[in-house]
Amino acid sequence: MPTGSITIGRNPCPKCHSRQHGPPAIHRPATDRWISISHTTGLGLLAVSPFPVGVDVEAVRQVRTDELADTTTTPAERHALLAQPPGTARSTAFLRCWTRKEAVLKATGVGIGSDLNQLETRFWAPGPAHITTNATGTPTTWRVDTLPLPHPWIAALALPHHTPHAVTLQHH
Repeated sequence: MPTGSITIGRNPCPKCHSRQHGPPAIHRPATDRWISISHTTGLGLLAVSPFPVGVDVEAVRQVRTDELADTTTTPAERHALLAQPPGTARSTAFLRCWTRKEAVLKATGVGIGSDLNQLETRFWAPGPAHITTNATGTPTTWRVDTLPLPHPWIAALALPHHTPHAVTLQHH
């Protein structure tokens, strides 16, 4: 495709209908595909799907988990998080929880403006998680998978729970 033939903008926010902070979208060429974008130190991700999608990636780093846990985690998440040894293990657990939350909220189209401590991610459980949110005013359930990325990155992908399970990663 020639340069400039793809235009990315925003769809309206599902809650307030503003285009200032709605989810990213391909505006040109016309497509029925949904996109989600995330980046962190050293890595960017673009998810493309025929269904609403959310993706988030974080570089593993030290996080002020004790300060952030009260406002960003549920009681069960906080318990699982604080059971981890302080330092890298606890920071990694927090980032796994965080990427799941953000992937779901991006998939809903509202982003992290929602009450994060109301969204249960079950980040400690192996395999995909089914996470239900009321972020748009209507309950929706999402299947969230941890993406198999090399260290030092942690990423999560959220799709509607009824979608096919196939995820293809392409590295460039």
